[in-house]
Amino acid sequence: MRTKVPLGLLGLALSALGCGPDYKLGEVPARIVVTPDLSDFGAVAVGSTTSTSLTLTSVTGADVEVVAIELLDLEGAWFSVVGELPVVPSRGTATLTVDYTPEAAGFHLSQLTLTTDEEEDNQHVVDLRGTAASPSVQVWPWVLDFGRVAAGSTATGVLTMENDGTLDLEVLAATIDAAPFSVLATVPLSLDGGTLTSFTVQFAPIVADPAAGTLAFSLDAGAVPNVALRGNDCAAGAAALYDADADGYTSCATDCDDGNAGVHPGAVEVCDGLDGDCDGVIDEQTTCYDDDGDGASEDAGDCNDGDAGVSPTAAEIYGNGIDDDCDGVIDHGTTDADGDGYAAEGGDCDTADATIYPGAPELADGADNDCDGIVDEGTVDYDDDGDGITESAGDCDDTDAGVTPRARETADGIDNDCNGVVDEGTNYGDDDGDGFTEAGGDCDDADASVNPGAHDIRGDGLDTNCDGAFE
Repeated sequence: MRTKVPLGLLGLALSALGCGPDYKLGEVPARIVVTPDLSDFGAVAVGSTTSTSLTLTSVTGADVEVVAIELLDLEGAWFSVVGELPVVPSRGTATLTVDYTPEAAGFHLSQLTLTTDEEEDNQHVVDLRGTAASPSVQVWPWVLDFGRVAAGSTATGVLTMENDGTLDLEVLAATIDAAPFSVLATVPLSLDGGTLTSFTVQFAPIVADPAAGTLAFSLDAGAVPNVALRGNDCAAGAAALYDADADGYTSCATDCDDGNAGVHPGAVEVCDGLDGDCDGVIDEQTTCYDDDGDGASEDAGDCNDGDAGVSPTAAEIYGNGIDDDCDGVIDHGTTDADGDGYAAEGGDCDTADATIYPGAPELADGADNDCDGIVDEGTVDYDDDGDGITESAGDCDDTDAGVTPRARETADGIDNDCNGVVDEGTNYGDDDGDGFTEAGGDCDDADASVNPGAHDIRGDGLDTNCDGAFE
């Protein structure tokens, strides 16, 4: 069994053995440990600074002073030591700060050597390494247009943010400078390399006036452009967002009903109770519109919607030849024996014949069908040109008094006597039918074998081709 001996008793024993006051215990040399011996800064954005601390711990002995620091850059010179050379107190610790500020992308490696005043092993080596990358972030769309949103209503839109680089990033803040807009997201949030996230933006207008704002993101590295926010801004917004019915007309271009593709400026007005052409008038130029303003439309029985004095509620005025009350009979209430809708007071010149009344079609029947005082005008039995003969009696042109079966043929290119032959008996008529007239050089228009186109026979003593020479 071992027994522990107090140090004081051990000293007395040693003195008794002749070891006097000059005896000394051996001193333990000063010694420090540096941790860690490998410092990995990880992924760092180009142009940014990341710091780490090395811990210098005294494990025995007296104070230890760092007398020199050397950085050996193996891959990239982007590491640096911050502050004064430290002194490690006996049985204590000290720290040394190292910064990594890469100015180029890639893997970087340096070796840090600390030289101390230790008696032995006075150099301590720490490996420093880090990977630098340029942050790359995309956000779309760059313009978020909410279109038309009614006052008091709420609309939402979605933005997408993608970290298409290798560097992990953090979205620190998302701020909007206009009150009608707000972002529905919790920030800060992490966005690892190669991933994406979305942000919901809300538009809640109090009034329907055009609104605009800007959404700005703050990142721990890199930056993205601001996102423009718009709402109720038809003039500056995307046209498709303000043409809800896709009829080619936006609500800011006078489409008075952007929910109905059949309603827009220039549309054809129909009887539907809507202002189809957006001109402020409903159903105009249709049968259900009261064009003359008399309180009744054509659909409501107005037989003349261009005359405010004619309507189903109007009083019949006798003798004016008009169906004032639209009951289908002109001057109704007086005698209309033939039932043609006209009484004598309404201008019917024969109340016993239903084919005779004002405006009736004129017939070739020897009667004044339309009651205009002229019999059979416009028919073949009427002598329109007053030459005494009608078309039915042989007048081949009843618009020209000079053309009649009794007329004398003249050289004017017209069949004056209506016999079917033009200019016969004149110098312009081809009497022998050989295709040449006297005016055209036929020297014998009674002989079809004699004309300017005939072949002259030598020795017959005749001028067959009308050239004035007798062979």
